[in-house]
Amino acid sequence: MSKNLHIKFIGMMLIATFIASCAAPTETPTPEAQVEASSPTEEVVVAPESGMPVMGEGLCANAYFPVREGATWTYTSTGSSHGDYSFTSTVSSTRADGFTLTGQFDEVTVNQEWACRPEGLVALQLGGGPAGSLTVQDMKLELETQNATGVTYPAEIKPGDSWSSGLDFQGKMNIADQLAEASGDAQSNYTAIGMESVIVPAGTFEAMKVQVEMTININASYQGLTVPVTFTGTSTTWLVQGVGWVKSESVSNFADTSITETIELQSYSIR
Repeated sequence: MSKNLHIKFIGMMLIATFIASCAAPTETPTPEAQVEASSPTEEVVVAPESGMPVMGEGLCANAYFPVREGATWTYTSTGSSHGDYSFTSTVSSTRADGFTLTGQFDEVTVNQEWACRPEGLVALQLGGGPAGSLTVQDMKLELETQNATGVTYPAEIKPGDSWSSGLDFQGKMNIADQLAEASGDAQSNYTAIGMESVIVPAGTFEAMKVQVEMTININASYQGLTVPVTFTGTSTTWLVQGVGWVKSESVSNFADTSITETIELQSYSIR
């Protein structure tokens, strides 16, 4: 195969990897009908140490991420390279030291494992099943993540706080019966800006505004050719105590292409 075809194939692979890491679909889903927003039906517990409302039990109790089995959030996205789409995130199962978050994007289902630790909640995967698997059309991607460090949702967040999270990954991809390998790492750095009022279809909230900088480094190998690629992105996310994240505005960059995406909470149900 010529070098140009090598590069073209690896380019397809890296784009698909980036899509998987962001847990986004590869084709535009049919927007789901909006459901009227519902408020939590269980009483929110206030942590005596901080006075912050938390939901969940034991290590999984968190002010800004209600870890309740069956809790569901429905979002819509505008501005992405895939067009406008809707998706639903559900806490599909819980355990003493973690939980599974399931994302439903039209016909694509993605499971993400999380750990509950004294310092907070930690995403153990970029976004896909026990092996980070994702199958769409004639492309199949399998990623194994390891060495998760830092924290994604601290147990407590105050204005001015900063924290980070990271993980390593390696995996394989099959595109039209062509096999390739990928390895790399992802790093996110967070800064809590402060409280701000935010309006989304699900309602008006007082939210903690958090800025995030993310970098994904990938080494893709196909038939002896290895191509290093770096994806970068910045985002602003609004987190609401007892509800979760209600809005994000992100800008990602790949191959001199910049994409701006806005995601807003349409409805939620926490029981």
